[in-house]
Amino acid sequence: MITRMRYCVLYPNAENVHLIKDVGMIAYKLHKLYEYDAFVASYNNGEYEYLNNEVKGLKQEFIDKKHGHFLNVFLYLRNNAVKIDVLQIFHMTFNSVVYAAIYKLFNKKGTIFLKLDCTEAILGKIKAMGFIERLFFNFFLSRVDIIGVEQKKIYENLKALLNKHSSKLLNVPNGIDYEMKCFNEKSDFSTRENTILSVGRIGSPEKVSDLLLKAFASLDEKVRAHWKVVFIGPVEENFQNTIDDFYNKNKGIKGNVIFKGPIYNREELYMEYKNAKIFCLTSSFESVGIALIEAASCGDVILSTRVGIAEELTALENGITVNVGDEKALAEGLSKLILSENLKTFSQVTEKLCKEEYNWDTIVKKLEYRINKLKGNN
Repeated sequence: MITRMRYCVLYPNAENVHLIKDVGMIAYKLHKLYEYDAFVASYNNGEYEYLNNEVKGLKQEFIDKKHGHFLNVFLYLRNNAVKIDVLQIFHMTFNSVVYAAIYKLFNKKGTIFLKLDCTEAILGKIKAMGFIERLFFNFFLSRVDIIGVEQKKIYENLKALLNKHSSKLLNVPNGIDYEMKCFNEKSDFSTRENTILSVGRIGSPEKVSDLLLKAFASLDEKVRAHWKVVFIGPVEENFQNTIDDFYNKNKGIKGNVIFKGPIYNREELYMEYKNAKIFCLTSSFESVGIALIEAASCGDVILSTRVGIAEELTALENGITVNVGDEKALAEGLSKLILSENLKTFSQVTEKLCKEEYNWDTIVKKLEYRINKLKGNN
């Protein structure tokens, strides 16, 4: 009888929505493609509907919430660590250090996969570490077996910074599940509307949503006449005043700027991506920018601030990136793309690049190979 690899994602705050992100998707794909016994360990944070459809086969285990957080996790790992072959944890934080130490205390032969989910700020923090901090840092990394890095640029920089731990690095970006129904039909760019799409928490400080409003309003009327901006996502309460003020000052384009609210059905959301021609992200920072990958997978031409993987997705001159907060450059980028005769080509290049680099199946295949190598199975 073949023993199935048991794979646990330790993410105490996991909610339903996390199951279709890297928290759930890596484990789900390891189950679906390689028959891992995969599960997410968390507190009971509500209903987990996606377990019944989007990630069917992935399991959920609940951590008892009887004591303080670290004692809860200690008791969970004391009882289960020996049955976990691979433990996936997130971020370079004190919590992760504690999780790694407890797991290795009870399962010395176990494998820890640390998914960094970080921005370039991590590079500066490592360089600035003092002697004591570096000792603590190395103590943590000595217990980690695989270090997953989302962005290629950060991955390359970390190789030079981590010295003896650099061999543990693996480029593990976030991805797209191309088994979704919306990818069954090839998209036809000629049927798309003249839509500039923005998806996220509208009005949250890091999204800088007003930048797109200002940039669009500043365009020559002839350039933007037949185009509209569509925002999808929950609107922060304190941002409603900004929207009202924008409409009052720009009555002539009120019908061209639409707020659709959140769309929780994934198929419906992806149809919005497939209906748009341009996707615009104005964030001040992103560790990855999952909306960028979603948009690229549907062939949206990317216009983004230089955050997350924006530059990776536009590396073939198939889109535009601008400096964070640069309203003038964003407006110029909008104008350039709206007037471009090559939008269809840009769309095709973007779609192809995304499928080659950000397919969950391909990403997880690399991870599974590394896990087996560590376990001596290759």
